[in-house]
Amino acid sequence: MARKPKKPPFGLFTELLQLVEAERLTDFSAVEQRFVAAMSAFDSEQAKGSWTSGDNQGKGRFFNELIAGLLQNATGLPIIQRGKRPGVLLQNVDVDLCYPPTGTPLVIAETKMLGTPQHPGNDQTAPVTGRRANADLPKRVREIALNVIDLKLAAPTGRTAPIGDISTWIQRQPPAVYALFGLRIRDTGDHEAVKAQAQMLTNSYANGVGLVLYRPVDVTTPEGRTSYELLRPPGGMSIDDAVRRMAREIRAAAGA
Repeated sequence: MARKPKKPPFGLFTELLQLVEAERLTDFSAVEQRFVAAMSAFDSEQAKGSWTSGDNQGKGRFFNELIAGLLQNATGLPIIQRGKRPGVLLQNVDVDLCYPPTGTPLVIAETKMLGTPQHPGNDQTAPVTGRRANADLPKRVREIALNVIDLKLAAPTGRTAPIGDISTWIQRQPPAVYALFGLRIRDTGDHEAVKAQAQMLTNSYANGVGLVLYRPVDVTTPEGRTSYELLRPPGGMSIDDAVRRMAREIRAAAGA
């Protein structure tokens, strides 16, 4: 049985979260290079088969905690992680981030990590360059769309106010909904598809979308396929853009 490394990349996740807390950081741009380095280290071990399926979910938990930390530093207010809120169609709607901690949600966010290198768990279905981020993004967008409608209908005003124009209603009816994604981009086609999905979500169900995009530096070698470089997100769709807008809405909701 293969031995796991003595210092797993989870340690890099912990170090980054501790840095955000210790230095009271509010900008993702202050840590994005370290974020990508941590993703490279994690995915290098994933490609070798060092992680279990449960371990592989660590990226999503880390991203969720990182965004929550930035938001809490920016607002000075508690942000609930991975909670549940009552809906209309669904008895309980899972939300990744939520303010306020109790009662009717006013600001929520979905945080997702998508795109993986080829590894022993997917080597029968994914090519050597890995699984596309956009292979799973449309499903996540549909889930967000359903949750948005359900949570907005469940709000006190959602049950009484006329909907009228659906696009205007979605943008104005609480809770405000944001979607933040960390995406490993496999190739140009994947990149274009991801941008199109993000723009569609921005124009419809979300009050804001934030993206951190990274790609392999060389898909022709095993090392290059898990060594990453940043890609610039579309205008207005950086993680910092989304976090700042969320922070403003949270402070306004709190009367701060």
